[in-house]
Amino acid sequence: NTKYRQLRRPSGQCVGREEHKEDNNKTSIIFLSRRAVTGDFVAINKKIMSSVQVNVRGTDDLSDLSSHVVKINTTASKSESESASETKPDCNFDGVIIFSQPLSINEDDGKYGVAHLQQVAYEMTIDRINSPYRCGVAIGNRRYSVALATYGDNSSKEMVEKIAESLISTNNTGFLLGPYSSGLTKKMSPIVNGAKRIFVAAGSTQTPVFEGKEYVFGTLGPSDKKLEAAIKALAEEGAKTISVVHEKDSPCHVPELAKKNGLTLVMNEAARASPSPEDLDPFVKNLTTLAPDISVACGYDSYCGNWVKSMRSNNFSPKSQLFATCTDQVKADVGMDVAYMMAGTDWHPTMKGTDEVTGWSASDFNITFDKRSYRAAAYQSAAASASISVVVQAIERTGTMDDDVLRDFITNAYFPTVKSNLTFDENGQASGDSVMLQFINGSDSSEAVVVYPPEKAAEGFKIKYPMPTWEEKDCLHKSKCVLTGRGICDLDGTCNCTNSNYRSIGVGPNATCTETEDFTDVDDAWHAVGYSLFAMQTVLSLFFMVWTLIFRKRTIVKASQPEYMALICFGVWIIACGILPLSLQEGGYRYQQDVNTGEMTNQPNEDIYKVDAACMAYPWLFAIGFALTFGALFAKVWRINKLMVGASSYRRTAVGVKDVAGFVIGLLAVETLIMLTWQLVDPLQWQREVVNEVSGYPVKSVGLCTSAGGNGKYFIIVLAVVNLSCLLFALYMCYQVRKIPSNYQESKWITASIISMFQVGIIGVPVLVIVQEDTNALYFVNVMILFLISSTVTLLMFGPKVYQFHVRVRETAASNTNSDDTPEGGRPKRKFVFHPTKSMRNMSIRGSILELRRGSTLSRGSILRRGSTFGETKPNIAKLNEEWNNQNEEEKESENQERKTSIKWASNVNNDETQASSS
Repeated sequence: NTKYRQLRRPSGQCVGREEHKEDNNKTSIIFLSRRAVTGDFVAINKKIMSSVQVNVRGTDDLSDLSSHVVKINTTASKSESESASETKPDCNFDGVIIFSQPLSINEDDGKYGVAHLQQVAYEMTIDRINSPYRCGVAIGNRRYSVALATYGDNSSKEMVEKIAESLISTNNTGFLLGPYSSGLTKKMSPIVNGAKRIFVAAGSTQTPVFEGKEYVFGTLGPSDKKLEAAIKALAEEGAKTISVVHEKDSPCHVPELAKKNGLTLVMNEAARASPSPEDLDPFVKNLTTLAPDISVACGYDSYCGNWVKSMRSNNFSPKSQLFATCTDQVKADVGMDVAYMMAGTDWHPTMKGTDEVTGWSASDFNITFDKRSYRAAAYQSAAASASISVVVQAIERTGTMDDDVLRDFITNAYFPTVKSNLTFDENGQASGDSVMLQFINGSDSSEAVVVYPPEKAAEGFKIKYPMPTWEEKDCLHKSKCVLTGRGICDLDGTCNCTNSNYRSIGVGPNATCTETEDFTDVDDAWHAVGYSLFAMQTVLSLFFMVWTLIFRKRTIVKASQPEYMALICFGVWIIACGILPLSLQEGGYRYQQDVNTGEMTNQPNEDIYKVDAACMAYPWLFAIGFALTFGALFAKVWRINKLMVGASSYRRTAVGVKDVAGFVIGLLAVETLIMLTWQLVDPLQWQREVVNEVSGYPVKSVGLCTSAGGNGKYFIIVLAVVNLSCLLFALYMCYQVRKIPSNYQESKWITASIISMFQVGIIGVPVLVIVQEDTNALYFVNVMILFLISSTVTLLMFGPKVYQFHVRVRETAASNTNSDDTPEGGRPKRKFVFHPTKSMRNMSIRGSILELRRGSTLSRGSILRRGSTFGETKPNIAKLNEEWNNQNEEEKESENQERKTSIKWASNVNNDETQASSS
């Protein structure tokens, strides 16, 4: 009675009494402690007592159990007569029919889970029979109420055996119902059958329990039939291999069914009774390696739930997981984890038919059961209700409670129950075909629907094979992937985003679609610009290097030292090569990202080392290219300075390639030493920093090359100081030779090249700082710095020479052809042409000769300085003029203006020296 007890959900939640006022006229349950079993049973209220639960201990004396049963009958009958007018005015009972049973009624009993479901079904069926709906059981003109006496068996075979022996020792116990599980029922069935008492078992599927026992009947079908439809269906779906791990004493005849359907059995093992998930782990781990198409688990109560827990912990995802016996308990144990798994059964709420005693269809029974127990009915519950219905139908049809008569009738008749029309085979077990169930998604658990055979399948449902992996199920049930409508779950548990602007993050329960991460990489269009500029500089360097090699013996090229001209081509190309690693400086994170949490792991990203190499390649190429290019330019300007000093002192000065090579090698060594130290101490590495994130997943990040120890800036400063100092010193040297005509000694273009390098550096660095937040702009500025340095030096150093060689010479030749010196025959006269590449010896001599031509009076010492090869005599002017007029044809094509300019420069230098000496 709800006045004295509380109903409890399976999860342990207490339910308020007001919610169950309708139970006041239903089952009255007496709970007696183990120590109260020897005392008298006292009715708690004056209403009919239709169900009694008694807890007994294995050490209790059960010799007087029959007297307790008698008291139950007496009390129940008295209660009935006293309260008939109060509670059931339409029903007058002439006696009580008692159904007695051993059952696991304590929560710590191994078989409690399913046994409790059967107990609820027994009680609600008896309440229905005793209600005004039918007013008990009719035998002729008499009507009898029905009562249920349940004795706790502690899930012990010995206890079941003792209870059975005590129950059959009296003729007043009515009819017997069986405990849950084949193992416990097997202990009771021979005792009851030997006493020739009707015994209906709702908790056993093993044929040996019933075989040869004519008074024993089972409302569950044989175990070898339960999985028949399911295994046949999966074989038709393409399954090839099968495995089974069953609880002790709970075989499910998988080897026979596998052979029948052409499947290969890869494992057939038995686990201990009531195993924990840890006990099942070794079997599951082995199956993970074997990977069967069908995994079968057979057991009682929490066996299937523990099997699923072990599957999840070991990430075992077969193509199909099939259960038997513990099908309904598994839903309560693991909830949504059972989704898409399968079961073989002989009952489901969608089955057709109406129970002749209660008037319930399978669906009605399920609804009533749910209201009473707060969960869907199990097939064991339907079997329990059918057990009482079969006996009541047999009593009413035969009009007697004689066990022999009832035995013969039950053996040959059929019985409309909530399990449809029940008939019994030669062994006393319920006959009929099984169906295949598959669990589908529910709001907070998974509900099973019939999917096979097709004629019995629920509308709109068919077998889902293979079933989803754990990751995919978690994605389907627990993630935001489907909930947000942004994607669908893939087999690997990731979210396949339907919008291209979103990306998949997370796996399983964390799977979702979020905005695609903006890596702020350089656009492809800007990369195309960079590669194009690099190609342009490559063409320029290659063209001018080839031009230098082809015309290396010509005076205009030879005077500029072709070795250093080629070195300039190579150096500026090396600088331009820095565009390539600059374009490759794009990558992910240094460490791999956990797809489940979005956090960085300790697992390094193998591809990131390529980006690290690109980070260091950029300064390496610039340093080496600068050393080669600037070294060549400085060598040339230093050579001009040496020649100028020699010319001003009328010395013969020879400056060859080897004389200035030391400076190039020295600068290259300094740059290499700095870079090598940087590489070994704290090299640049690629780092990606998260700018913005959502739920732990970055949606915007920026990558850059930086030193892990933060020492990179110091090496950059050292390189900048060295290079800037070189540029400033070179500018000073250019200033020293500023009076030398640029058309001959190229000082003008060397100065312009060095100034351009200095200017690009001075302007480019601040611009880099300004645009560092914009990766496209930062890339473009870096590319332009490299390209401007390399291209301007190339064009300034080679452009004037190419123009002078290929354009100015022809113009001069044409001018000479049309000059006044051309005779009537059209052939120009041979005339003196001064060329700047002659030795400074000739320059000194020519300066002196010009002074003579002007009428100057010079002493022998003023004309011939030390180092002269002419001795102490005056030069022969006629002989010198003849030598000059015999020069090669190229020298004859020089311009008169150049000759005049050079003579003027030499005269000015000589006058300066003379004045200095006089002073």
